[in-house]
Amino acid sequence: MFMKMRSAPDLLSQLPRLMHRLPHLEAVRDDHYKIRAGFGGEERVDEILLRSRLDGPRAYIGDLQLAERFCQIDTIIVTDHFVLILEVKNFSGTLSFNEDSYHLEQTTREGNKYGYNSPVTQVWNAREELLAILSRAGLSCPVYGAIVLPYPTTLVDRMPSEFPVVYGYSLNRFISTLPRTGRISSPERTAQLLLDQHQPFPKMDFQEAYSYDPRQLKKGVVCGKCGGVCQKMSERLLLCRSCKQPVEDGYRRALDDWFDFVAPEITNAQCREFLGLKDKYAANYLLKKMDFLSQGASHQTIYRKREAVR
Repeated sequence: MFMKMRSAPDLLSQLPRLMHRLPHLEAVRDDHYKIRAGFGGEERVDEILLRSRLDGPRAYIGDLQLAERFCQIDTIIVTDHFVLILEVKNFSGTLSFNEDSYHLEQTTREGNKYGYNSPVTQVWNAREELLAILSRAGLSCPVYGAIVLPYPTTLVDRMPSEFPVVYGYSLNRFISTLPRTGRISSPERTAQLLLDQHQPFPKMDFQEAYSYDPRQLKKGVVCGKCGGVCQKMSERLLLCRSCKQPVEDGYRRALDDWFDFVAPEITNAQCREFLGLKDKYAANYLLKKMDFLSQGASHQTIYRKREAVR
């Protein structure tokens, strides 16, 4: 059973919105592709695990984050004999694990070469953290690790020695071969112990990550499909000038863009400029209608989203 189901990362929906505001920034597009591929690979492995016929009780955790240690674990399997860490890598082309430099090298089908942090080091760090958590709880059991390639089209010409690389279709077979030397009385309780340590990472600072000036952002309400600027047709409906598709709740989504990509607060003047509203009264009406939290009086009032306040 899954004690924690995997959920889509926020960046999967946030980065396409940023792409529409900053269409020239290729780094955003590249990151979105990697995150979408990574999440797709993790979902594929989840499907394999849900269909598995492994013997004995077991508990799964999808995406455990330990913010204090800045450690993220794709999948954890807790059985009655061991804990297994799975680091999922959904890459195309050919992979080479460099044991000397602790580095991963990818050669795409087109012949392009890219370098990445070593997933072997990721698994090693994750194992050390889990061993420490279990030790503090007075538990002692084997903690294994593996790097999982979801699809057989990914090739490896240089394998790591410390942790095995397993293809998704062989995952159940691999798990069945692991030594059953430990003893875990309740996989569910042990999984819950690990889940109690889950601390989501802080939200990304997009300006710091992508080094843009907020003034570079495309202003107004933009279409979620093509990124075109929208024209107001009625109280709730706007029409994209490019693809002619109707856009509902466009102002709310545009203000979400401001809060995510510019600042956690907004003033009447900033709202008026960013959305291209005709005057301060239109901005005031819109901000009050959104039921934001407000602070201050008159033209110095600032507005924040309620969920942004802890």
